[in-house]
Amino acid sequence: AGALAIGVAGLGLVSGAAVAADGNIDTSRTGSIIIHKHLTGGDGSQGKPDGSADADGDPLADVTFAAYPITSLDLSKQTDWDTLSNLVVPDSSCANPTAPTLSGQTLGASAGSGTTASNGQATIGDLPVRAYLVCETAAPANVVQKAKPFVATIPYPDNGKWLYDVNVYPKNTVAAIDKTVEQQSQYGYGLGSIVSFPVTTTVPALDNNANFQYFQIKDTMDARFTGVGVPTVTLNGAPLTAGDDYTVAVDDATNTVTVKFTKTGLTKLKNSAGQDVKATFQGTVSSVGDGTIKNTAQLLTDTQYGPVPDTPPDTPPTTPNDIPPGTPDDGTPTNEVVSSWGDVKVLKQDKDNAKALEGAVFQVYNAADPYAASCDGAVKDGAPISVDGTTEFTSDGDGVVSIAGLFVDKKNGAPGEASVTPDHAQRCYVLVETAAPAGYVLPSSADTPLTVKTGVTATGSYDLTVTNTKQNVPQLPLTGANGRLLLMALGIILVAIAGGSALVARSRRTREQKS
Repeated sequence: AGALAIGVAGLGLVSGAAVAADGNIDTSRTGSIIIHKHLTGGDGSQGKPDGSADADGDPLADVTFAAYPITSLDLSKQTDWDTLSNLVVPDSSCANPTAPTLSGQTLGASAGSGTTASNGQATIGDLPVRAYLVCETAAPANVVQKAKPFVATIPYPDNGKWLYDVNVYPKNTVAAIDKTVEQQSQYGYGLGSIVSFPVTTTVPALDNNANFQYFQIKDTMDARFTGVGVPTVTLNGAPLTAGDDYTVAVDDATNTVTVKFTKTGLTKLKNSAGQDVKATFQGTVSSVGDGTIKNTAQLLTDTQYGPVPDTPPDTPPTTPNDIPPGTPDDGTPTNEVVSSWGDVKVLKQDKDNAKALEGAVFQVYNAADPYAASCDGAVKDGAPISVDGTTEFTSDGDGVVSIAGLFVDKKNGAPGEASVTPDHAQRCYVLVETAAPAGYVLPSSADTPLTVKTGVTATGSYDLTVTNTKQNVPQLPLTGANGRLLLMALGIILVAIAGGSALVARSRRTREQKS
């Protein structure tokens, strides 16, 4: 990964002495080292010292190199060229890129540095005739294997001539990291449900002598998540062992969760180039807030030409990544993912007088078509949804039914996307009244479509109003006008009967007197 088209190849320099040169070296001239920075991979083509051909691989910007003069060598002396021809540059020469070492030689302070532009090129110019140790001193956070240190000479012998402007082609290995949010159906749709964020990175291939010095995956979870952690870490789909291969640290003050690989884990990674490491971060949603919960994780890693440390650092150093000294290393960020939620407020009223009703009981269900253009006619699907541990929601003294939070949507953003917004700002549910307040009728169709929008319902507003009508009761005894008419009729009948009796008695007496 750190190989060069020239100037490395195990010796750090392939100079060949002056036999191929086109005359004596002009020690009064200055020259330059022109760096062409590429990623590993490609078709295998190599660049040329005179710049007439470029190496393969995509260009890499923001990589800084510095040239350190080898002050113990004098290129005006043939004996020193002989020394150069046998010089071996250890891979660890730039382990400390600001204070490199070279066995048996003396180095001066940096003679200049250059940072690659978008085309992957940088130039370290105005270099006097001398041999230089070139070190990669800074790189973007996603660079996991720096270029090997190498020696370049000003001038450099090439095809019978001296090159005072020397082209070099170091390469880097970078790491990519990806984040998703899992389907919410696995964990529930109500507040109090888990949200799961798998983070995946492919283990880069390292040189034989290179090893990971640390490998961490970090996620600062939103404050609305409680119980944060990492239940599983896998390598190529097989579970790794917590404590042996990695540890999980939780910073309660910042809600940050970090997976840290141990020496054993780092060794496994070195031997697993091209395989995927997946750490699954989880948290329980405790509140809705503005309704949008965003999340980004980071990969923090670095390699070194040397052994795996017995105790990888808990806090990665700030170098060689391109961040100011003394500031935390934010590593290589994932794409952003988002999960959105909304609360529900339902007003329960008497249909006749619009007065609040207390004691109505509801359940909420998913809709069979949750993202229909309109929630009208939504049909319930599945079992009642649990929100904060309950599946029943009762209207209070103000007639309000409060459902603390329901899932709306999720989205995995693209790499580099500045702000991720879910595709849907609302989701359909079905509200089912299971018990009416005392004295009221449970509707014949107790299923009511419900639209849940991202965020919190404004004070004084309601997502839905549901009414009840009073129960029918048996008729009370009547004591009004109809009762008086009945009594009058009974009175007339009694009078008639009494009159008839009197006539009968009189007729009987008359007959008796005549006889």
